[in-house]
Amino acid sequence: MNNFHQSITLKDGRRLAFAIYGNVDGYPIIYCHGSQSSRIEMHYNMSFANENGLKIITVDRPGHGNSDFNPKGSILSFADDVYELTNHLEIDNFSVAGMSAGSPFALGIAYQYPQQVQKTAIISGFAPFNSDSKKVLTKEVKVMLNLAKYFPWLLKLMLSIQAKQLKKKPKKALQGFLKIMSSPDQEILKNTSVMDIIERMFVEAFRQGSAGVSYEISNLLVKDWKFKLSDIQVPVKFWQGKKDNNVPFEWAQLMKKEIENSDIILFPEEGHLIIFQHAKEIFTELKPSITIP
Repeated sequence: MNNFHQSITLKDGRRLAFAIYGNVDGYPIIYCHGSQSSRIEMHYNMSFANENGLKIITVDRPGHGNSDFNPKGSILSFADDVYELTNHLEIDNFSVAGMSAGSPFALGIAYQYPQQVQKTAIISGFAPFNSDSKKVLTKEVKVMLNLAKYFPWLLKLMLSIQAKQLKKKPKKALQGFLKIMSSPDQEILKNTSVMDIIERMFVEAFRQGSAGVSYEISNLLVKDWKFKLSDIQVPVKFWQGKKDNNVPFEWAQLMKKEIENSDIILFPEEGHLIIFQHAKEIFTELKPSITIP
């Protein structure tokens, strides 16, 4: 099952868009996409979800894709949006997964709703932006994140230009973004099915312009997340490539130290896009070991 164009109207009147992949009657997993992305972000081959009874729900964050922008939005307000969605879908218990910059939002859902969330997977996950996490960043990523934090107007301008480029020449616009990725990732990007998903998810992210993307990076990702990792009660598993140029593997180690009930699966020879190599393993582990009544 692939239903890419669904939405609900939240209590405050905003539209929240989502897509459902896999088995309609399967165990529900909320998936939080990366930065400058959208609900289109998912594996090109969903047979693993159908075969293992998984219903994966990807959600456009505010201002991304077809979800309305929330000028007062926060990581935890998105958790509340997702809770409204799960109520609408009559889902009582679920797991969450966050890819890259989606990790703060997945962790926020786990923190905010420990009674509903069974397990959490963080894939190539973004960590709190502080003095410790800055030390292990590549020069390119550090420059961009410092720009987002201290010169948000400049990032907003750059993303506005990028949005126009993606609309006119998406393949050319993606070249600059993808060139910093590691050698293992470059091999994965040779797969035309992977590139098709990446192109479509980026274009869809900027459907309404760049305001939502810019706000999220400058006002949420690089600022205080408004909750402590040490307060998360839900089991968390970090999935990380050691040769990730976008998100250093040390970030997973830093977060694991803060979360008591957590573990790391480290792939020594892989990069940022491990989801395309290990989707079955990552998502099937999110099913609870005991059936929820």
